[in-house]
Order: sequence, then structure tokens, then C-alpha cells
Amino acid sequence: MPDRQPPFAPAPRSAASKIPLTVRAAASVVLLGLAVLAVPMALVAAWARLHLVDEDAFAATLAPLSADPQVQTLVIDEATSAIAASLDASVSDAAVPPAAARSLELLGRPTAAAVRSLTERAVTEVVRSDDFSRVWATVVRASHRALVFGATSDGGGILVLTPEGLGVQVGGVVSAITDELNVQGSPVAALIPRIDHVVLIGDGTAVRLLRAGYALATAAGVLVPAVAVALLVGGVLVARRRGRALVGAGLATVVGSGILLIGAATAPAVVSGTAAAGGFDPAGVAAIVRQLLASLVGPSGLVFGAGVLLVVVGILVVRRTRRAGAALDPAGPAT
Repeated sequence: MPDRQPPFAPAPRSAASKIPLTVRAAASVVLLGLAVLAVPMALVAAWARLHLVDEDAFAATLAPLSADPQVQTLVIDEATSAIAASLDASVSDAAVPPAAARSLELLGRPTAAAVRSLTERAVTEVVRSDDFSRVWATVVRASHRALVFGATSDGGGILVLTPEGLGVQVGGVVSAITDELNVQGSPVAALIPRIDHVVLIGDGTAVRLLRAGYALATAAGVLVPAVAVALLVGGVLVARRRGRALVGAGLATVVGSGILLIGAATAPAVVSGTAAAGGFDPAGVAAIVRQLLASLVGPSGLVFGAGVLLVVVGILVVRRTRRAGAALDPAGPAT
């Protein structure tokens, strides 16, 4: 007669269960340890990809800055400085175009100092007005297009590459303000000259690295989050004690996202110190950085909360497993 299977034969062992317990435990620790580093990298990569690829997301992130008084002060300072540097020492019919000459007649032919005062006042009124949100949106979208389409190297965008290095073309901001003054019918618009003023923010290496790394950054925005998820899931699946592994995955998520949250909280202060050394308004620069990072802090906080939830679930699984083991083993709880 053929051999009959015993009624209580043990189930075949899975491939994972055939791996020595010490190896599985070590592999789980390594995977979850790598996840601690992968989680913040994944959050940053996904955030960067969103703002590099999606112009609407980029504009929506920076749109609230148009109402920030500190950012408005920064824009006013840089725009009026560029205008003042471009105005002639004296104002005459030969020094200005016909439209500007007619405006001077309407304004009573003021002195050069008065012209500067009038233009600065007009710029301030535009920037402080509710209509500045439209001007700001135009500048932000132009900046994003310059970045995405590589316009930074030919002088056609807000970001330009000069022989001296990478800079911001203030003329783009001034042109947007001038257009708004024209819409309002202000005669001061004709007094504002065409500005070709660049504020250097780095050497040319930065833009070359930016252009070379754009494709890498957009790809990493998909790949790195997938790797982070794979490390967390793998760290749980390879472990023999899944409850403890869930706790470990939750802690890895909490620590990784917590590191990013701490970095985002301290970044504005660090950047403002650098801005002050470069002659910029530190409060305005810090406000811009803070707003940029706000769209990163939100998802990081959600991931942090998910990590806490994983820790709680893991603890519940561990307790349930211990109770089940104690019920099956009258001699004492499972170890």
C-alpha cells in the first residue's frame, strides 16, 4: 500500500523560513537601517521632481509670497536699486525716449533725484498693491520656464549665465512691474529704463550641474521613493518576528522624516545668514526658503505620522503574538 501522509504532518517550510534566524534578523536590521536614510531622500526627491516638472505646482508653492511684506521689501529694494543704477545723472529730452519726455512734461520736468523718487514710489505702490499677485505669478512662471527649458544659459530668462557666473536677471522683475504700471496708465512707466542688471548668486558651475542633473533629479523623484518603500517592506518580510519588524519600520520612518523636518526648520536661519553676508535682505530670503520648504514639510509630517502608526500597529502585533503564545504554552509565555 502506498505511504499515507500522517494526519498532522508539518507544513512545508517556506524559502524564507529556511534561512538561518540570525541571517534573517541581520538582514532585517540592515534593510531598516538603510530605510532611515532612504526616507528623507525619497521625500526630497519626490518634492524636487514635482516642482521641476509641474509648473502649476511650482507657481502654487511660491504664489503666497506675493503677499509677504518681507518678500515685497526684498523685491522693492532690488528693483529700485537696479532702476536707480540705470538712470542718467541728469534728465533731458536727449536722454529719454519721446514717451518718457512727454511724461516728464506732465510731471513738471523733475530733477534726476525726483525721477528716482517717483519711480521708487511707483514700484512700491505696485508691489504693495493687491495687483502684485498677478505680477509675481508672471515672474515665477517665467523663472520656472527658464529653468525647465534651459533658457538660463542664453540670457532669455530670469536666471542667466554670465561670464562672471550664475545670476538673477532683475530686469525681468522690473519689466513685469513696468507692464503693470502701463496697465494702470501711470506716466511713470515711461520713465523706467530697460534694465539689464544681473545679481550674481553663484558661479557657472552651478547651472552646468543643474542642467546635467535635471534628468537625474526627475528620475530620482520616482526611483528613490520606490527604493525606500522596498527597503521598509523588505525589512518586515525578511524578519521572523513581524511585529518587531513593524515597530522597526515605523521607527525608521519616524527617524528619517524627523531628520528632514528638523532640517527644514533650521534651513531658513542658515540661508538668511548667507543672504546677509551677500548683501540681501535676510528676512525676505528666509521667507522665500520657508515657503518653498512648506510644501515639503506637509508630506514629511504625514510620513512621520504614518511611522508613528506603524510603531503602534507593531506593538499591538507583538502583544497579540505573546498572548497567543502564552495560551498555547501553559508552561509560560513565548520568548
